[in-house]
Amino acid sequence: MASFGHHTIRDSKRRGVFPGKVEKLKLHHVLMMLITAVVLAPVHALADTRPVDKVVAAHYPPLMVDGDPDKPGYAVEVLREAANRAGRDIDLQFLPFERAIHAILSEADTLMPALFKGKKRDKDILWLAEVDRTALRFASVSDPVNTLDQARTLPLIVVERGTTSEFFLSELGFTNVQEPRSPQASASMLASKRAHAWLLTEELMRRTWRMMGRETDLIVGDMIHEIPVFMVASLRLPDDTRLAYQTAIADMRADGTLDRISEHYRGDLQ
Repeated sequence: MASFGHHTIRDSKRRGVFPGKVEKLKLHHVLMMLITAVVLAPVHALADTRPVDKVVAAHYPPLMVDGDPDKPGYAVEVLREAANRAGRDIDLQFLPFERAIHAILSEADTLMPALFKGKKRDKDILWLAEVDRTALRFASVSDPVNTLDQARTLPLIVVERGTTSEFFLSELGFTNVQEPRSPQASASMLASKRAHAWLLTEELMRRTWRMMGRETDLIVGDMIHEIPVFMVASLRLPDDTRLAYQTAIADMRADGTLDRISEHYRGDLQ
């Protein structure tokens, strides 16, 4: 045993390395590996992190639906799918309509799933991509309102404040208009006959009417004005983010995804 140990020491001396030094070198190697792993771990984690985009929405069913995780709205699902295809995540917050618009106008890097084109401040908004087309119609609880001439004779029409409906009637010189702050408020005024017509899209009016449990039939008239529905964003949205969403929406239109999501919401419209 002594001879074996003697040769081992002698061989180590010949290489200039002693047993104690060998252990130190091994320990040094392990420590260096640990330090490298600790230093590089945050770098790899950062590389794997998807960018998160701030998104604001307003409760306008079926485009944007607050409080229903299974059916958050056609436009919300479109935006989520577009973000996923672009390798991004979203931080979604529901706000009153006017506050959501204020966020788009005043904040950077903020998106909104759906907005109708045709308002006073269109030039101050980035119109990312058209995701749908719809039309304004008058709804009532008595006789149908099929024309603008009919609407002018009514005592009171309701449209939501700051919306395309309000701007459209204002541009045409209508004065028999009141502007509640939400579709629910408009529906309540129509149901109680404090208003005689409501101008919005058929999808939004019927879905709001149903969600509020109204028993009176909602009578929807002929198309008054066709409008495009856009995914929008702040003007200061970075170009690479804008391009990522526009590319994803174009792909979704081409492969039929937009139509499939739309049918999921409009199949039970009537």
